[in-house]
Amino acid sequence: MAGKEKQVISRDRVTQHGEVLTARREVDAMLDLVKQETERIDSRFLEPACGTGNFLIVILERKLAVIERKLNQKEKKLKKAEKRPGWKAKPFELDSMIALSSIYGIDILEDSIEAARSRLLAFYIETYQRIVGFAPSNELIGSARFILRKNILLGDAINTQDKVSVPGIPGLDQIVFTEWSPIGEFFKRREFRFDSMPMDGADAASAETKKSNQMELFDEPENARQEQILKTDTGKDIMKPSPVKEYPPVHYLKLAEEGEK
Repeated sequence: MAGKEKQVISRDRVTQHGEVLTARREVDAMLDLVKQETERIDSRFLEPACGTGNFLIVILERKLAVIERKLNQKEKKLKKAEKRPGWKAKPFELDSMIALSSIYGIDILEDSIEAARSRLLAFYIETYQRIVGFAPSNELIGSARFILRKNILLGDAINTQDKVSVPGIPGLDQIVFTEWSPIGEFFKRREFRFDSMPMDGADAASAETKKSNQMELFDEPENARQEQILKTDTGKDIMKPSPVKEYPPVHYLKLAEEGEK
């Protein structure tokens, strides 16, 4: 019989930071409310108190499962000669990079952030090897690690820098997230300050809320040059986000190499 799932690391962490890890059963139940979005590999998710990644890893698991099903369906249509060893590598890499780059998290504890990044990277590598049949290249692992480092961040998602609950931790006005836009085998990066991103209406808590009426992370209107104000699904006016930095497109296998320059 499997042991009880651990939800508390220590009493001190509960007392000081209110840290209680969400159990897998609750994670699945909550994500099932937006099941359709969890099965879109490009649908963005942000967990503002991600802890060690209990929500994030299940979201990644669901997205990679979608990619695996798509590859299995394609395999059934291939001729025997077309099923060369490793043929799944390129399509899995491209789709899985999109999936990985769509997952975001914030936490005020550095060890939790490191644990979340490590868990997602380990699961990604394990899944790649199981589906493709061999280990991912060092370049791909480097790109995956770089994305996780940019997407899962240390910070206080509630307070500005002058009111942070843990001294020395970046406030919401100091947190900078990266938007990843795939262009073929390349990714274009834009960075946005967390406090400038439209959050009201981005929350997919209601399964009935139509995506066309929602604001997503990093969203900008099609006529962005003319429109300076956006409206959420509740009719609230908000300013459109402006990137603090933009980067030229980079091949998905060179993200870490180019990102460190």
